[in-house]
Parts: sequence; C-alpha cells; structure tokens
Amino acid sequence: MNVIVQDIDRTLEYRSDAVMVRLLPSGLLLIFLGLLIHVLSDPAPIGTMIAVALCVAFGICLVCVALWRRIHHGRPLFRLSPDGVDYRIPWLKALHIPWSEIRGIDTIDVEARYWSFWDFRYGFQVIPDRKVVNYPNVTVVLVSKQFYDQRISVAARLLPGPGWRANFVPKDGLVQVALHHDLVSVEPRPLREAVEARWIAFRDRPGKTSVPSVAVRQDNATAASKPAVARAASGTAVVAMGANPKAVSRWQVMANSVLLIGIGILLANLAGWWELPGQNQVREVRTKAQTEQKAWADSIKRNREESRKLEAEQKELRRKLDEDMRRMFAP
Repeated sequence: MNVIVQDIDRTLEYRSDAVMVRLLPSGLLLIFLGLLIHVLSDPAPIGTMIAVALCVAFGICLVCVALWRRIHHGRPLFRLSPDGVDYRIPWLKALHIPWSEIRGIDTIDVEARYWSFWDFRYGFQVIPDRKVVNYPNVTVVLVSKQFYDQRISVAARLLPGPGWRANFVPKDGLVQVALHHDLVSVEPRPLREAVEARWIAFRDRPGKTSVPSVAVRQDNATAASKPAVARAASGTAVVAMGANPKAVSRWQVMANSVLLIGIGILLANLAGWWELPGQNQVREVRTKAQTEQKAWADSIKRNREESRKLEAEQKELRRKLDEDMRRMFAP
C-alpha cells in the first residue's frame, strides 16, 4: 500500500511479509524436482537419495514458512517516524537512528561479497569461490562513524556474517545504512522520497526522544521496539508498506497449480498408481535383486549360526574327551 510521502506525521512500517510469501512457488518447485529425480533415477544410489531427501525437506520448509507468514505478519525491518528510523537486524539487534544523527540521504548500488562452495555450472567445488552480488538503487542514510561505533557496531567482528557490509557501507568517515527496498517489496523511489521528506522536516528537532541501541539477541530487540510502537500509536497511524502478502498474482496461482498437479502425479507414480515405460520391469528386477540379496544374507546368517553351533559342540566334545583321558590315566 503506497502512502503520500507529504503526510510526514504518519509512521510507515516496512515489512518483509510479501517477500516471504513469494517463496511458496520456490518451495513447491524444490519438492517437485526432488520427487522427479527420485522417479527418474529409481532405483537410485544412496548419494542421490540423500540429495532427494534434502531437496524435498528444504522445499517443505520453504512452503511452511511462506504459509505461516501469509497468516502471521512479521515485525517490520525498519520504521519511519517523526522521531527517526527504527532499524531492526533480524536475530541480532534493533536500534534507533534519530533524524538529527543523519548526515544525508543518498541512493547507491550496494555490492556484497561472499564465499560459496557451489557453482550452478559445475556443482559442488572443493575450492570456494568468491561471489559478488549487486543491489541497485538502494536508499541509504549516512551516519557518523562515532554513532555507528556506539549504537550499531557489534562486539564480535564475525558475528554479523558476510551480509553485514551489504547493510552498512563505509564512505569518507561516514557509514551508509542501507534500506533495501527489495526486502520489503516497495519501489526504490517512493522509499527514498518518504525518508528524505521526513529527514528534511525533522532533522533540526533535538534528538531527546532517541532510543539507545540494545544488546545483541532477539528478545532485547523486541523490548527496544516497544517505545517506538508506543510513540507511533499515541499520535499517528502506523501504515504497513509493501505489497499485500495475501494478494496472489495470476502467475503465482498458475505456477502453484501446475507444481501441485506435478507433485500429485509424481506421488501417484511412487505409490504405484501409474508407471513410466519400462518402469515396471525395473521395479521387478529391483524386487528380485532385493529378494535374492535378502535370501543370500539369511543364508550367510544361518551358515554362521550353524558354524558357531558346530564349533561349540566340538569344543564340548574335546572337553569331555580330555576329562575321560585324565580319569583313565589318573594314579
């Protein structure tokens, strides 16, 4: 839902619900691909079966997350209010940036680097490769290095992970705090206009209502968000921004329908309701091989038991023979 940026007294919340809901087709696609590989490679080696199980399990997780977030809305990633920007780093910390602490507004292309052991062309690779991801037209607010060190930076350098530089970009003694529009399903220009309008209007206001940054952990982040919510509820309406997570496009409906039909067809195949050409013969050969293998294993087990039994009988016979010989030659 778009909001007129001139209404600067309104508090705007930016959430990631719509992005999470869009994971539903991806989850269904993973389940479909896992089942398809299982059907085409049946009988499959153990390595393939592990890959199939991981693919289906990850797909089910994505589907569950998408359906859950469709019903239960998550907390906002960032909030714009007359007091400043409330910024939440999921699972890490929440902080408040007063408008008076912001030195400027800009739009940049953010570049993030991370190490990966996977390449879509060659699959898994032993030597990791450094990947580069670009995020264009990202709105950033510039804060001083001192404010960053006191309110934003965490004690453990490795704790934030490789995505930290995609959200906090150093520049000429300042730090650019990125407000990623693609994470909250809004266009970059309206987001920049909403931020810039409030900064121009409230940057000269004393920062007496600023909320100090909180310690690491999610429970503390929840506590830090309560003052901002109270301020928003006391005077102005809180407006959720971004696409409606419950609104499903025609393409998504078609994609989900096709994938669900495909998953149903593959499950019917695995249940034996229909077969591919030659699949019955393959299954018969596999069943026969499994039966022969089981019979061979049972035969080996019986032979071992009979061998142990015969060895025990021979040992007992030798013991009795030794006792008889000692009694015979005893003085």
